[in-house]
Amino acid sequence: MRTLVTSAVCLVVAAGVLLAGAGAALAADDGASFEKDVRPVLQDNCITCHNPQKKKGDLDLSRFQTTKAALSDELTWQNVAARLREGDMPPKKAPRKPTPDERRAVLDWIQVHIESAGDCEKIATDKNSRFYRGYVMSRRLTRAEYDDTIRDLIGVEFHLADLLPADGSGGEGFDTDGDALFTSTISLEKYLQAANQVMQAVLPDHDESQSDELREARDRLLIAQPGPNLSASDAARRVLANFAGRAFRRPITESELDRFVVLFDRAHARGESFAASIRLALKAVLISPNFLFLVEPEPEQDGVYRLGDYQIATRLSYFLWSSMPDQELFRLAGEGRLHEPDVMRAQVLRMLKDPRSIALAENFGTQWLGITALGVTRRPDPGRFPQFDDELAASEKEEVVRFVDSVFRNDRSLLELIDANYTFVNEKLARIYGIPHVHGRDLRRVELANGDRGGVVSMAAVLTATSYPLRTSPVLRGRWVLEQLLGERIPPPPPTSGQLPADDRQPDGLSFRQRLERHRSDPQCASCHSRMDPIGFGLENFDAIGRFRTTEAGSPVDASGILPDGTRFEGPQQLKQVLLTRKTEFLRNFTRKLAGYALGRGLNRFDECVIKEGLDALKGSDNEPCALIQAIVLSKPFQYRYAKH
Repeated sequence: MRTLVTSAVCLVVAAGVLLAGAGAALAADDGASFEKDVRPVLQDNCITCHNPQKKKGDLDLSRFQTTKAALSDELTWQNVAARLREGDMPPKKAPRKPTPDERRAVLDWIQVHIESAGDCEKIATDKNSRFYRGYVMSRRLTRAEYDDTIRDLIGVEFHLADLLPADGSGGEGFDTDGDALFTSTISLEKYLQAANQVMQAVLPDHDESQSDELREARDRLLIAQPGPNLSASDAARRVLANFAGRAFRRPITESELDRFVVLFDRAHARGESFAASIRLALKAVLISPNFLFLVEPEPEQDGVYRLGDYQIATRLSYFLWSSMPDQELFRLAGEGRLHEPDVMRAQVLRMLKDPRSIALAENFGTQWLGITALGVTRRPDPGRFPQFDDELAASEKEEVVRFVDSVFRNDRSLLELIDANYTFVNEKLARIYGIPHVHGRDLRRVELANGDRGGVVSMAAVLTATSYPLRTSPVLRGRWVLEQLLGERIPPPPPTSGQLPADDRQPDGLSFRQRLERHRSDPQCASCHSRMDPIGFGLENFDAIGRFRTTEAGSPVDASGILPDGTRFEGPQQLKQVLLTRKTEFLRNFTRKLAGYALGRGLNRFDECVIKEGLDALKGSDNEPCALIQAIVLSKPFQYRYAKH
């Protein structure tokens, strides 16, 4: 592990020197198009507001004086393109606006040099690694992955995630990002505690009181026992070879195996029983970096190389299952066939049908939609909304998981995530939605009577997570739609923007909408609020816990909105139709998020080919997720890496 970390650090340090010459060459090749065609448009139309002094929307475009500088920040240009395409920048009141030809020149440059600049033959090397923010060679298991791996390794659910320190998030916003998966002394202590708990349960000193489930796990673990024709040490070697090979997700070497057998031999020589001695050695396996980290060993030679089939099996299984490979993946890896495109495609189909693929909805889905804090740090006021309790919070999250899982598992169009005619509810959630004849705690699929519901934007988990404790928030909801669904980046409010009331009661005689309209009249707030607020107002029929309403504080709810381009709509049904007109942005953002989750890092301009291939696969498959996943796992960044000793 130390070699891996040291190599990664050296790679980053070397990148700055090696890229200096490459950047100069790039500027020489492409300087004319940016400096002659794009920069003058910015100077005439944008820099009046987007300069170091005013920095409207937290954006300074004056810093881009050369092509080299411009290409160093692809995310900014992606957001500029989105603003230009939507027609909300420059604002309507701007003294000067670019001509159609000028607007097209900027968009064409962004399309060629930013959005389509990915080179499908490139991955992170010492010459381009500075573009790979957070590029990770090996990473630690997340808490969810640890839990699921122990379950599949032992065959028993132990629910150990809460015992371990919380994971961070980074890259595209997921806890699979290696840069956020720190390991501390406390973490190691917790892993040892978890290993003790698992092995003590499976191999107790006295097994008379074991449950049938644990007894079966014990029998699967102890594939050999000492006897007249088998020494204790040889029996232990067989047990450890089988267990460690599965735990390390690859065949174990003889030298590795010897180290674990030594632990057994020493304990057994002290007079410990076979079970107690093997328990010690098995605990050592569970605290090994080869188990706790998704390790990808480096080859002897420098350069770009294809991952071994066992490493590809691991990447694939942790992407779709958040857990270790199963016997089928191990078999294909052992035969050296897993990297073959047809084999990979078939495995994706098989794995999505497996119940373990619900982990994709549990881990990717809830993080993408930003609902992991619901019921924990994000809760409605209990006095105002007594209906909301831990059981309802769990049901709301479970609805999202079941719905997203249904789209993945049944290979439904990804556009159903925006609008669908079904969802999953139990009795408690059905009361919130006003759906009759649903009884019991178990969630079941129900058909929806009208278009107000359907799709993630109208689910109680999302609506509650984007509200304040005492009221709804058109600002939070609008921002959520723009960022989570459409992939836009909204800057934080300026320090002088002021605060809106925490309650939606009307002590001053103004409705909350009127107060928000007054707030957004401030020029420094208007540019962002003109994009967020209309979308949020389209969801005002839903209260702070997701119940549908037509009045608020005795007055009719105004759920109408006007977007910067002049598009008008009213209510959630029409809002969802507006979002479907922007399906290209939605699918691009979804592709980016899913690829970032799969790769365990933030994406960059060299990954644009992955996004393009994913979008092409969606276009050719009626937007079915299986085609997108197949494109991601067959991509070069997924199957290759770079080694530098």
